[in-house]
Amino acid sequence: MNAAYTFRTAQGVWINDMRNRALSSHQWPSVVLDERAVNDLCASIRLQAESGFNCFTTFGLLTASDWLTDLPKTVSRQRQRQVRRVAAEAKACGVKLLYGLGVYSWGFDRIIEADPAVRGPNPHAMCGASEESRRWMEKVIDYLLAEFSFDGFHLEASDRGRCTCPRCTPQGNTEYYSRLNAHAARYIRRQQPDAVLMVNMCGYLPWGTSAPRADWPHLVELGKELDFLIDAGHAGYFISPTERARFIRQLPCAFGSSGGTWVYPPQRWSRRRWFLPYTGRSGTHLEELYAQGGRAVEYYMGPAINPGVEVNIAFGGRKLNAVERDNRELLGEVLEGLYHPADSRAATALTRFFVEAEEAFFASFDPLLPEGGKARGEIHLCPLFGKNPGPPIYLRDCMTAKGRQAYGRRLQGLLKDLEILAPRLKSQGRTARIAACIRGTLGDLARCA
Repeated sequence: MNAAYTFRTAQGVWINDMRNRALSSHQWPSVVLDERAVNDLCASIRLQAESGFNCFTTFGLLTASDWLTDLPKTVSRQRQRQVRRVAAEAKACGVKLLYGLGVYSWGFDRIIEADPAVRGPNPHAMCGASEESRRWMEKVIDYLLAEFSFDGFHLEASDRGRCTCPRCTPQGNTEYYSRLNAHAARYIRRQQPDAVLMVNMCGYLPWGTSAPRADWPHLVELGKELDFLIDAGHAGYFISPTERARFIRQLPCAFGSSGGTWVYPPQRWSRRRWFLPYTGRSGTHLEELYAQGGRAVEYYMGPAINPGVEVNIAFGGRKLNAVERDNRELLGEVLEGLYHPADSRAATALTRFFVEAEEAFFASFDPLLPEGGKARGEIHLCPLFGKNPGPPIYLRDCMTAKGRQAYGRRLQGLLKDLEILAPRLKSQGRTARIAACIRGTLGDLARCA
């Protein structure tokens, strides 16, 4: 029997991150839920199920930052119907849908404006010492539990900061955020005992810092209320990898990461502007995490129309179900299922092609530059905020001029290899998309010169 992760969660982040056509003029995070968004969410769920994920979480199904004080008026009847379509697709596919829920933040901007009793110095986070804040948090949970049949919740208290009023400041970040998350989890559990509950530690501490052992008891107490805790590793891990096994032994719930390496594609960027498979790196990370005792992962999704994203997802779900499988062999199996190579030689050449695409990028990705970082898991393609597509910072700020030249040469070589290989692959649409993505990347490299 293969070693497998217990909680194999597809992390959608925001609903339009999986959209297969860019919303080029929309500020991040766009929570437009139109017919295309619903269809692409449902298609992503089907891919997740086929790949072996058993949970799916995303933010923005109902709102981003704007719960109204009259909570039911936040969500139109049409949007309710659309969300229920997504939930029904997940149920039909056997995937548990976990609602992305901001805890005291990500959703409460209008409530903070309207209610002085919850207001602190941070306009995006309710005061953690206010009883009225607790009541608002519970009102939101009551509404969600009464109106929707979500299978669980991704809880996140820290991504938009915290209250720093005199009553809140004495608590350190780990204690503060853990207390808020634990309260929300307990409140949900009392009403929905079978809910899958997890916390993502995004923003718990300043990037690049780790939690001292003195902070661990706060996380252990939080773990008593959860099914799993995620230390994503956006720009370094809050639990140092060298301490991870020791920490996991103390934690009463499952623990995990976001898979080690991922690309974050804001919804306004063209879906055929990059080609970045990373199956080798994520596969190795998942092996190491499992050996340390990790049994949960929130693995990043993205627009599956991009062939690198599609393969990363298909590989990741299978790897989570069979940790001991050889990464290259598993990649080959995924590629055969998607591209249907004509014979074993074509299959071998296709696997070699994807491996080279990964190695070409990471050979030039410079960890010493500002947007790099040896511990950084998240790779941003372009600036997060803005209404225009923005520059390719993953090339401009993460590579030297020499590195970009080397990457460009290797991509040109891959294009030539693809021309030779293409007639031996039955999935011509996917093959053409690879070529389009490589040309898009080469265009961005030229603009960075």
